[in-house]
Order: sequence, then structure tokens, then C-alpha cells
Amino acid sequence: MAPESYDPSQDPWLDKTIDGYHIECRLGHGGMASIYRGTQLSLGRTVAIKVLPPIFEAEYQFRERFKREADVLARLQHPNVVTLLHRGEEDGRLFLAMEFVRGESLRERIDAGPLSTERALRVTRDVLSALEHVHEAGIVHRDVKPANVMVTPEKLVKIVDFGLGFESGPEDMTRLTHTRMTLGTREYMAPEQREKSKSADARSDLYSTGVVLYEMLTGELPIGWFALPSQARSDHFDKSIDTIIERSLQKNPARRYASAAEMGAAVTRALG
Repeated sequence: MAPESYDPSQDPWLDKTIDGYHIECRLGHGGMASIYRGTQLSLGRTVAIKVLPPIFEAEYQFRERFKREADVLARLQHPNVVTLLHRGEEDGRLFLAMEFVRGESLRERIDAGPLSTERALRVTRDVLSALEHVHEAGIVHRDVKPANVMVTPEKLVKIVDFGLGFESGPEDMTRLTHTRMTLGTREYMAPEQREKSKSADARSDLYSTGVVLYEMLTGELPIGWFALPSQARSDHFDKSIDTIIERSLQKNPARRYASAAEMGAAVTRALG
């Protein structure tokens, strides 16, 4: 796919003030939304503003999915989950104002080289703490991957992008499914999610977390036959982490950890 051609002079959002938020610059663009940096004028604080691109503005299912992200985030209050501040609409264009997370994505961090064992486990523990809260709220994230995990300079971990999050139930999933859209990122998706999106549940998120942990430790994705981390790394390595990888990446969901709390406890034990 060719890289996106972006002309700031043609961007309808730049240098606009909407509902008390002034939009300053675009930070990035994904498949379903663009992210901008802005300022909440009433408090003088920096925020992230997520908008639905014009190509999707007239499509009901995309608009509903975008609104759904706000519904999901509004139910979540956790230090490792990005905070929603406001949902609004300007001239038919939907936007979300969210906490601005300073730092880098885990994707950027991994691209610079594998993480230390301790750091990878600490990030995983924080991701699982967030997922425990998300799952207790009856929500499945469905797109856990390095690009959706931010790490601040203070090493605080934040899960972002709940655009594919849904309540665990086939009725909710059916209502929001769009036949032209791949729901998730294939390299991180559990087998059942690849085969049938509606079958994804909390254990699917745990599979994705296992993939992220493996990539943090090795710099590679566990595709096909793959070496366990203890075989792929040359440093002293606690083989109990191999067990975490093996269990979280089981093809059969029933053989994985039963919950984020259970997987998190295993990661905490490995940290010592």
C-alpha cells in the first residue's frame, strides 16, 4: 500500500476550535481515524483529539463504531487505560478528546531492539492489569498490539485505541461488523478471532498479549514454528517465561490462562 499523501493545507481540522478544543497539528493517521494534538482552552491542557476521516463520515457503521469507542472508554477508569475527556460533533464530523499520552509507542520501542526481560515483563504486567479492568467491564479490546500501547518517559504504560472494543456478546459484534473491514491486526490475532471475529473473547486478548510479550523479548513474531524465548536469547533467562508464552499462545482458548488476572499473576511471579 502506498504511503498516505497528506497536505496540511487541505486538512479541515487544523487550526480550528471545536467545543473549546483548539486543534494544532496532526500526530498520526490510522485505518479508521486521524489523531491530532490540541489544547483544551478552559484548562490550558494538552489533549489528543481523534477524528473520523471524511471518507467514513457518511457511512453509518463506521460512525457507530467510532461512537462505540467513546461508549467503551466512558466505562473505563484505570491508570493503564487512556482517559476519555469528551465526545462531540462538528459539522457532521465526529471527534473524541482524550488524555494526551507523552512518550513513545511500544511499536517504536521494539523497533529499536528487544527489551530487557525485566522491562518486557513489567510492560506485560501493566497491560494485563488494564485488560483485567477492561474484561471486568464486559469489554474485549480485540486489537492488543505494540502500536496500541504507549509508554511514557516515566515508564507508565497506557493502552489506547478502543475502536474495535466491544461488549462480550455475539449480538453486539454482529451489529458493528462491517464486511469490508478486517477487525484486528492479523499478526496479533488469536486463531479463533482470525477465523470468526464473533468468537473472540477475553482469552483472545490474552493470546495477543502473549504475542506482544514474545516480540518484546525476541524482536520477532511467533509465526509458524518459533523458538521459545530462552532459546532465542543469549542472556540468562528464566524458563518460567517460556511457560507463559506457551500457555498464552495455545490455539485452543480453553488451554490458555482463564483470565488476565491469572496471566498477570504468572508474570508477577516471573518478575520475582
